[in-house]
Amino acid sequence: MSSLLIPVDFSIPCHNAYRFGLHLAKQLNLDVVLAHYYSGSLDPDQPLVFGGDGSLHGNYIDRLRQFAYPSGDGDDYPLVEPPTGVNLSYETAVSYSPSASIINRANESDIRFVVMAPRSSKSMLNKWLGSTSITVSESCKRPVLLIPEDVDFRPIRQIVVANNHATADAAPLSQLRSLANLYGAMVHFVHVEWPDQYMPLRFVPWRLMEELVEKDGGADYPFEVITVEEEDITKGLLDFADQVNADLVAIVNKKRSRWRSLIHASLTQDMALRTARPLLVLHAEEAGDLADEAIKAYSDKTH
Repeated sequence: MSSLLIPVDFSIPCHNAYRFGLHLAKQLNLDVVLAHYYSGSLDPDQPLVFGGDGSLHGNYIDRLRQFAYPSGDGDDYPLVEPPTGVNLSYETAVSYSPSASIINRANESDIRFVVMAPRSSKSMLNKWLGSTSITVSESCKRPVLLIPEDVDFRPIRQIVVANNHATADAAPLSQLRSLANLYGAMVHFVHVEWPDQYMPLRFVPWRLMEELVEKDGGADYPFEVITVEEEDITKGLLDFADQVNADLVAIVNKKRSRWRSLIHASLTQDMALRTARPLLVLHAEEAGDLADEAIKAYSDKTH
């Protein structure tokens, strides 16, 4: 069975991403792997309380279970019940680099998607999640879905895609097609260019049009390719997403090495920190059938 990987640091934003991931797993007929990676040293800001089998590993497994099934007694997590048919498993391990551990786990054959919060709550700003989510989203082979705090799951009817040079790659187009067909969604490919520039940048949108219209008989879902003028690319994309009340914003990256993504400020990072909508990060080098396989399994089960 294929799974959706949800790495957590036990923060409230992570719990929101977990709840969102449960709904997505149900839709795509996936199981859920809830994972936590720790340094092996004790956290001086946390009380020394061991659960499970009394080991540090057992303690974190026990915390993951409590995170997944909160009792409502003395914790801040909302009550949640995993949907019927979604199997939940727990993994934890010592790691000096959580991002490397997440990427390595995500690249295993049973994982199809990664769902994460883009950052932790204010009280946990020094934790690993903020930088880790960006590193994973830019370096992982799998699609990565970043869920801002307080975002609830809803059916995906409107998708805004950042139209850049990588968007016309066959792999992300295949994944976007699968999502659009599953939900009956409208896809808006939005290219942002600077106003009053020397000459229009038409190469990106028109290359995409050729891929959508001419290759393999054309796209079989409703879409538009448009250009908006805005000096701030992120603002242009997010303002358009507001106009159409988008359920999902997507961006396609050329996959970077983990070390390059740690030091490279990117559009993905800027969007992840500024958007109030789910952000799907796809990769131009990814095999195009990953999303299709999960969605085909869901379609076969329901038809």
